[in-house]
Amino acid sequence: MKKTLKWLAPLLIALPLSACGGDEPPPFDERENLLTIDDQSPEIPNEIVVAEVLAESAGYVVIHDADDEGELGEPLGTLPVEAGSASDLTIELARPLLDQELLYGSLYLSEDDAETFEPDDALLAIDRGEPVRVQFTVSIEVEEIAPALVAEDQIADPINEVVIAEVASDVDAWLVIRADDEGTPADVIATASLEAGSYEDVRVILSRDAFEDETLHASLHIDAEPEDDFDPESDIVVTVDEEPLTTSFVVTLPELQPVATISVDDQSVSFEAADSIVIAAAELQGFAGWIAIYADDEGEPGDLLASELFSAGELENITIALDEALAASATLHARIHQESPADGDFTYDGESDEDPIVVVDEAPVMATFDVTLIDPSAPQLTVEDQLLESLPLNEVTIAELVYDQDGWLAIYDAEDTLLGAVAVAADPAVKANIVAPLNRDIEDGEALRVVLHSDITAGDAFDADVDLPVLDATETGVEASFIVELLENSLEARDQSLDEVSTEVRIDALHAGESVILEIFAEADESVLLAEAALDYGIHQDIALTVGRPLEDGEVIVAQLFKLEEGERVPAEDEAGDPVRVTFEVTVPDGTPAVFLTFSSNGNSYRVSAVRPAGYVDIVDGGSTTDDPTLTLFRGWRYGINNTVYSANPLQFGHPSGIAGLDFTSLISQDESGSYNGDSQVNRVADGQRIWFTLTQDLVDANINTYRSADTPILMRGDLDIEDAPTLIER
Repeated sequence: MKKTLKWLAPLLIALPLSACGGDEPPPFDERENLLTIDDQSPEIPNEIVVAEVLAESAGYVVIHDADDEGELGEPLGTLPVEAGSASDLTIELARPLLDQELLYGSLYLSEDDAETFEPDDALLAIDRGEPVRVQFTVSIEVEEIAPALVAEDQIADPINEVVIAEVASDVDAWLVIRADDEGTPADVIATASLEAGSYEDVRVILSRDAFEDETLHASLHIDAEPEDDFDPESDIVVTVDEEPLTTSFVVTLPELQPVATISVDDQSVSFEAADSIVIAAAELQGFAGWIAIYADDEGEPGDLLASELFSAGELENITIALDEALAASATLHARIHQESPADGDFTYDGESDEDPIVVVDEAPVMATFDVTLIDPSAPQLTVEDQLLESLPLNEVTIAELVYDQDGWLAIYDAEDTLLGAVAVAADPAVKANIVAPLNRDIEDGEALRVVLHSDITAGDAFDADVDLPVLDATETGVEASFIVELLENSLEARDQSLDEVSTEVRIDALHAGESVILEIFAEADESVLLAEAALDYGIHQDIALTVGRPLEDGEVIVAQLFKLEEGERVPAEDEAGDPVRVTFEVTVPDGTPAVFLTFSSNGNSYRVSAVRPAGYVDIVDGGSTTDDPTLTLFRGWRYGINNTVYSANPLQFGHPSGIAGLDFTSLISQDESGSYNGDSQVNRVADGQRIWFTLTQDLVDANINTYRSADTPILMRGDLDIEDAPTLIER
């Protein structure tokens, strides 16, 4: 922002002269304030040396840059000085200087401390009626940039990013990452555009996840046509001594504890179906893996009977074919192995490290189960007591039925009232997990009975008088009794560290025995609601809730369940009749943002591809597919940004000025241009492509209203809408 200086007119002082013995006037050249800064070539490009300073009272020497018209610009550095004289003082500046850059040095007299001092013309020191201000020029030795490319073997974390330790180019260039094909660079899996210059620790996002022990190849290519995409034909590789500038490196994956589970029920199969088993459920988080089936050897896995590869994810009711059909009932083991190396072959032998056993909490992820071979001509019915974990409340599950004819399973209550019937087919002879719908909801703790009936007339509805009960070899009806229980209201929440965002808490588990409303509020102030969620009957786990304000370190938070009665919220109760309520403490590390955004690019525009927590997604006007969207930021809140296109488009936050807004005042930035980058209250932290800052009132007063790319400032820029923090709802 250009500042107009009010030059003070010289003061005319009439001094009486005496021809005979009067007081002598002071010497005309006696100085009260003085500042001398010579043209210089600083060894450190962000430091200058003040040759001499004389101040009649305490004050500050301030170094300003020059604006586009060569007039006084923004402050770059401040140095406090005491009354009196000093020489050879060094001032550290907020950014490196440019070769032949014009600078201003000014002496200000002020008793303010360094935290609150701001240069003001009213404080400008005066000597002989003139402001104490000097101009000087710096000469910075500009070294030739020698092309360089250094990449080290590394752990990819996250697994779709790599870091290039050093890149240098004297022209605009493309940094290109390729996969390996038997030692030769192959498919392009990442590119990053770089302006001429030297860079360290450049993060490059891959188009896919890296593999364990994968060799990758990096190369540097001249950007033949600026602002277009990488073209391997026109963007030729940079050479040094007539050799292509390339390097190779090996990527390993973080040693993360694999997360996996497996559940297998005991099962009965006919002799004809003894060539496969069913896995009830399994989960592989973040890795592909094998489910291997083993025979039993004195309680431990023995001979391998089957193996099948699965991608990461959740699995349910998976049928795995055995290499050979079982000849008799047996105990088997199902165990999960990690697919490593990724070759599609199961090569675990217990000695090498290939396809290792997945271990969680120091135990192999394994399930042991019994397989019983049965005669399908002998009807059998198995049903277990059950807890209804989700809606609807008018269904029960029959664990297993052995019956090789068409029939009916009829469900009766304790008064022998028919609640429902489900048809069963002759094939397959062994049927599992049969869901039977009922004509009313279950009552908690209700005793029910399931009876197998024949199907006398195929295709008609169940008729108890016609479709008679099936009898076993002892002339006894095939039936079973069981108890059905409903959920009781309960809550579980642990103390938690909010190290990613301070506006999201998690509830570990919630059992809702009815429709409930989960409320979140602070124990210190129960009058306002921080978050709420309406939940149906069922088991809910790992619930993420966006809260209405940043939480503070050490706050105790309350989670409580409520229900609606005649339109009013009343506390929900547990089995003992007590309110369902838990408290937990949050730890909020210093510098934790309230909201974290991920910036990406769509050609020549920024896009905000993700917002954490999701409850604040509305601060991005138009959503994740909008180019350069308007962002709503709340004064006083802290923000974090992962700018995935940082290397080509570092962010600046500030305000435009001048004709058509072509000039720009950078207040916070990922480069060194932000005038508030060093402000302790803003607490700007920059870590490569990530930046954190607090939106202070000083920034608001400085008119922060725009974000833009430092390198593509005209095309990539969007508005900031600064608002007060959201108002919390009264409870």
